[in-house]
Amino acid sequence: MTYVSMPEGAVLVGVENWPAAAESVSWAVEQAFRDGRDVHLLHVVPATNLDTPPGFRAGAPAEPDQDHGAVVLASASSYAERRLDELSRAPGFLGFRRPEVSVELEVGPVAHALDTASGHASLLVLGSRGRGPIRSRLLGSVSRSTVKDARCPVVVLRPGGGGVGRGVLVGIDGTADSIPALAFGFDQAAQRNLPVSVLYCYEAHGPEGRDGDRALVAESVAGLRERYPDLHPHLRIHSGSLARALAEQAQTMHMVVVVGGAVANNLLDHAHSVVAVVPRSYSRTGTTPPATAV
Repeated sequence: MTYVSMPEGAVLVGVENWPAAAESVSWAVEQAFRDGRDVHLLHVVPATNLDTPPGFRAGAPAEPDQDHGAVVLASASSYAERRLDELSRAPGFLGFRRPEVSVELEVGPVAHALDTASGHASLLVLGSRGRGPIRSRLLGSVSRSTVKDARCPVVVLRPGGGGVGRGVLVGIDGTADSIPALAFGFDQAAQRNLPVSVLYCYEAHGPEGRDGDRALVAESVAGLRERYPDLHPHLRIHSGSLARALAEQAQTMHMVVVVGGAVANNLLDHAHSVVAVVPRSYSRTGTTPPATAV
């Protein structure tokens, strides 16, 4: 197997184990097809005291784990190619450029490897073993750092999550910092032909949203409606905690989108849906027009 550095702008998948990562790889392959991007599969062999598995000395060569990583990447790559074959024949993807699949194995701190690679990715896709707080090695001790420091949107999938959800929910607090989540959420809804809802929360004991915040929300939603004329967003305005409201409403959603911060951390602990965490500096540029979802 040939390992290569990640192509610029690829959809990056953190692959920990196989077949546990199959859902993440499948989701990433479909997204890459829609965006006209390539797919890069990254497996990291930990080499620090924190990440070293039992039986391996920190800093020492971890050949057995590297051998395991090679097997994991080979399985993931083969599966990605099969999914691409299937999608190439699917009506919603006919005529679209077929993404290339590349693989990379690194030895080092997992969070650092993911953070560094995210600087060259259009999207980082991670999986989770559980439906509650994230517990896998890949997402356990490094999850907060990865989501907080990633330089591209991070999508976290739960086992079976997002399969029956009714739409995309974007959570915002009315400030300019939360607006990048709107762009990402609208784009995902348009690609998947799903309804999109915007949840704006203001402090329960304060005024019903500051005038400037409400105006910014209305202006941002109106601008995105012009960009995505087939979408008919539903704006929900609630008083109280955005984190609590999102956790309650996420159960019926395919995806919930927020910017990084405390709200994102809470959502990762409680949501059963797909969760997308968008950097505050995010701007969707250089991608192909959205395709129709299958």
